[in-house]
Amino acid sequence: MDKRDYELLLALDQHKNITKAAQSLYMTQPAITKRIQKMEEELHCPLLIRSKRGVLLTPAAESLLPCAHTILKNMEQMEELAAASQDYICGTLRLGCSLNYAHYRLPAILKDYTDRYPKVEVHITTEQSRQLYKMLCKEEISLAILRGEYNWDGKKILLASEPICLICSREDAGRPLTDYPYISHNTDSGLNSQLFSWFEARGLTGIRRNFQIDSIDTCKEMVRYGLGWSILPSICLNNFDGYIEALSWQDGTPFVRNTYLLCQPTSDRLPQVKKFLELL
Repeated sequence: MDKRDYELLLALDQHKNITKAAQSLYMTQPAITKRIQKMEEELHCPLLIRSKRGVLLTPAAESLLPCAHTILKNMEQMEELAAASQDYICGTLRLGCSLNYAHYRLPAILKDYTDRYPKVEVHITTEQSRQLYKMLCKEEISLAILRGEYNWDGKKILLASEPICLICSREDAGRPLTDYPYISHNTDSGLNSQLFSWFEARGLTGIRRNFQIDSIDTCKEMVRYGLGWSILPSICLNNFDGYIEALSWQDGTPFVRNTYLLCQPTSDRLPQVKKFLELL
């Protein structure tokens, strides 16, 4: 078995579906099937149980998962140590990034980084900040760009402190918020808790919530058309054509959300990680 086999085993455990596992590894389904058959021959045991809904790992396959995780991690460390001794910047950058930052800020940063260091292999995971924090604690990623407050003993860099804003159509500017619907959107638990506190302090907990939206872009469009008002972080409002008001708490303190870069204690010694930190 080689590195690709271990990656396949973990992908099958994650997706429970051969087609999805193939897509995640950029392989064809026949190639996946052939590789599974070869693994089963080498290990002398079945690894999968196929069903109408997908596949299940056999107990034998499940027992191999911790070993696969460890082997892949050790192989990555070997590659990074070898890369660190080269005259050029290479190796792997394993970065987790919150969804909004990944959408509105990260592409420009990555373009600059990959132009400067084309030999670095970049692995990006985009998720809610809380999930990325768990991955960082488990050392599944080397760096994490998180929104909100998290305890961290390693390197922690404040990247931005952005206002949280009320938005509505230009026609609705100044209209009492209790007169028309609030358009809520999916966000992480940390910001949800802050929003509830803000609503509660202003007696707005009983407002109408006619819409629950998954997409921030859809939320902005609905607000622009006068279907209601919403509260969004300023990171996503550069192109919003409507009324924007930065919010504050009752004592006048601005309602802001911080974005941090957290780094594993040993990772900042790697050349490719150092260069990314310098760029940020």
